[in-house]
Amino acid sequence: MKYEPLLKHLLNYDDIVIQVHHNPDADAIASGFALCRYLEKNGKRPRLIYAGEREISKPNILIMLNKLGIQVSHVKNLNENGTRPQLLITVDCFHGEGNVGSFAAENVIVIDHHRLPKGKPVPEHSVIKEHYGSCAAVIYELFKEVGYDLNEEQEVATALYYGLYMDTVGLSEISEPMDRELRDTADYDKALIRLLANTNLTEEELGIIGKALSTCKYYQHPDSFAVSDDPAIPKQHSAYTLAENCDPNLLGIISDTLIQVDMVSDCVVCCPYHNGYKLSVRTCADSVKAPDLAAFITYGYGGGGGHDNKAGGCIDYKSLLPKDIMDFLADRIRDFFTKPDVISAGREHPDFSGAERFRKKETVLGYVPTALLSPDGEEIRIRMLEGDITLTPDPDIYLMVGVIGEVYPITREKFEKKYVICEGTPDVSAYHYPPSAWIGQNKTGIQLAEYLRGCKASGNSEILALKLDNFTKLYSLWDQEHYMYGNIGDYLAHPTQDENDLYIIRGDIFALTYEGC
Repeated sequence: MKYEPLLKHLLNYDDIVIQVHHNPDADAIASGFALCRYLEKNGKRPRLIYAGEREISKPNILIMLNKLGIQVSHVKNLNENGTRPQLLITVDCFHGEGNVGSFAAENVIVIDHHRLPKGKPVPEHSVIKEHYGSCAAVIYELFKEVGYDLNEEQEVATALYYGLYMDTVGLSEISEPMDRELRDTADYDKALIRLLANTNLTEEELGIIGKALSTCKYYQHPDSFAVSDDPAIPKQHSAYTLAENCDPNLLGIISDTLIQVDMVSDCVVCCPYHNGYKLSVRTCADSVKAPDLAAFITYGYGGGGGHDNKAGGCIDYKSLLPKDIMDFLADRIRDFFTKPDVISAGREHPDFSGAERFRKKETVLGYVPTALLSPDGEEIRIRMLEGDITLTPDPDIYLMVGVIGEVYPITREKFEKKYVICEGTPDVSAYHYPPSAWIGQNKTGIQLAEYLRGCKASGNSEILALKLDNFTKLYSLWDQEHYMYGNIGDYLAHPTQDENDLYIIRGDIFALTYEGC
């Protein structure tokens, strides 16, 4: 059966209601508004609503509604006189959850970026991108799928950009490529964003910030994590605190303040959010990467990610936590600094006696010479799952694209030793995110898939690999200052001919890439 993009499917309905969660934030309003505009452009007359006891009162949301001409109604009962809309779309929320309500409808579709409620069936045709930093990026991706120009109306572009801005704490906690693509593509009203960004706090929220800062707790690091032996550099502590239920954007203000304290090298701030907690993490030491700390804290209860020094995360269900959230944070922060194995390649030789021998599968991978992407020598910015990298085109530098779309540079010399050129092209449908590139100052990206050539691993790609049963920090031969981080279930590996060339391979990528010898 031929796949039908969701936005095309929505055009099969006439009586459409778009519902955002109670006390809606900027991301919910922006996403609902953008979806409304798309439907209106296609001849529909949708209604945008929210429920709950409280009407919108936050100054930045009121300004947003006014300046962008957004019509949203506060509804107590959608089903008066037994009426039911033909289609109800819940945006930035899941139908039936406590912060949404359960209005009846003939059909329900969910568009969201939060983690799925446990045990609840997902309505047919729903689109839920759990790792996206904003629902705005989900809407943007749906627009791309049907060729709808985000910038056709600046009001829509501005709304989605602001939704992304607020849900990623001023763009500081972006990790997913689609969030980054929305950030770079939107032609937004800069003056309005500047106004909105500086109209975030109410007097009540200022009190929330003050209380969280005044009640934070500290954990002193083990000596091995000391930033410096110099007593004039006293950053030797983690700080952590709990804020009251608030806009997640406030967490960034609190964490950005805490990381400036002289004795603090990393901090974690959380607040109740949906059914769990939202976390904001900051670090300022090379020995601690913010996304690793966020992922460690939320391991088994949610997830986290972001940049080296700024990250965010979610704990999905507070009812499942084994203890009070502050005690939980204290234990997880302590364990982060005491439990992981730390390996320095070339100096230490882990016990590989139980390792198995593997080789790369006969899978067609993709590669492209950087000089082909930019024949005029302009700088290339590559957007990928792991982040963005910028490089200068060089006939001796290639880009490799792995089985799920991961990208890494490789010298031509190393490429010719490890791979052979072959017929065929890689399976780009398996990519979690299709990697793209920006050449020079061009704001429009190109898809790497259009330039990829096929190659396979040559016969000398055998490795020894161990599945990790503990969190691991690895300082590789080629970078003794910055570490690679391995989660339980990832693999520690080295080529059979060089026990010093240690590296970590993500568990899911390993399963797709390697097979036993």
